[in-house]
Amino acid sequence: MRVQQEDTPPSSVNGDEITGMEDEMYYYEEGEEIQLGDDEYLEEVTDLEEEEEDVDMEPPEDHAAFVFSKHVGSVFCCDLHPEGKLAVTGGEDDRAYVWSVDNGQLVMDCTGHKDSVIFAGFSFDGAYLATADMSGLIKVWKCNLEENQQTPWTVAFEYEADDLTWGLWHFGARVLIFGTESGDIYVFKVPSGDTKVLQGHNTKVECGKLFHDGVRLAAGYEDGVVKIWDLKTSAVLHQLPATVHQIRVTAIDTHPDDNLMASISTDGKVVLTTPNNGKVVGQLETENDLETVAFAQDTQLGLLATGTLTGAVGIWDVARQMIRHQCAKSDDAVGGVTKMVWVKNHLVTGCLDGSVRVYEGRTGERSQMLTGHRSEVLDLCFNPKESLILTTSDDGTARIFKYEVNKDND
Repeated sequence: MRVQQEDTPPSSVNGDEITGMEDEMYYYEEGEEIQLGDDEYLEEVTDLEEEEEDVDMEPPEDHAAFVFSKHVGSVFCCDLHPEGKLAVTGGEDDRAYVWSVDNGQLVMDCTGHKDSVIFAGFSFDGAYLATADMSGLIKVWKCNLEENQQTPWTVAFEYEADDLTWGLWHFGARVLIFGTESGDIYVFKVPSGDTKVLQGHNTKVECGKLFHDGVRLAAGYEDGVVKIWDLKTSAVLHQLPATVHQIRVTAIDTHPDDNLMASISTDGKVVLTTPNNGKVVGQLETENDLETVAFAQDTQLGLLATGTLTGAVGIWDVARQMIRHQCAKSDDAVGGVTKMVWVKNHLVTGCLDGSVRVYEGRTGERSQMLTGHRSEVLDLCFNPKESLILTTSDDGTARIFKYEVNKDND
């Protein structure tokens, strides 16, 4: 997950100033008495108090199969073990917890972090767990998966890097990759701890994505630069100059055939690049505050999804480079999209209003909505073996939703 470096990471939405009320607002100097005899003023104050009382009076219907609420403060990141029986969550309380998805029984308390935990994930084979905090402390734990195990998980590897911005596991090897505020990218072999550094250019690296060949990594930077790295040689194979995006790159995804890469920036620009030669082959214009992008993993669909913090969700025809479905618009009161993942032909989105909304890729229609969170969804993942969705939120909880992949999803 991508975060901004502060003592406590902010929510995904910047605090917007309230405008258009200047003619109705009352100003008074410090120490000045407010005249209670002004009926009009008292009426306004009463109305405002009544509006405040209405906020959060009706919590949403909770569709979660289980709610984990041991964290104190926002829960920033999550992952599900490949077998689908265990979840890990990390949060603002400088803790990561491993727990059972069935009953929330605590399996492991990953202690020792010095700042908010922004990455928590299992290796592809489920043998190791990595947790990392904003200050740069990375801990890799050897998973003990014995039933009724009483022995705490041991630390197999530990490292202190620069302040971190994101992390990911390799999908087919015991390799960890982390981006930093300084722009360097750390690559670790687990459990040996062998380390290499892909040196940046003194600009924060905002996001990273592995290609499906497992040997190349695409990275997006705060100044708009996008680089394609060779993990074996630590060389930059291709680079998009800052003039292409002109503003920070928020996310990158790669086509399942590795023949196309999509990078997005906050100004609403989607840049399509052929990674073999670094050539820009298309640009899609969406809306500002573009936050997430995802290719459908079914190549027959030929779809690309985009989501903005203002609430717009679009599904694009990749070959024609045109919008196919506008699933949600900025004025639909969705509250914005923070995370998205394709589950076969369905697009699963985590939203700022706390909901998980599912759209049918072929039609663009919303097929399902899962609620329960009372604040924005900060992270989301899916386990196909157990058909589970795990979400984390600013409301201090993590939720397990059972998501049945029915025949319509095949």
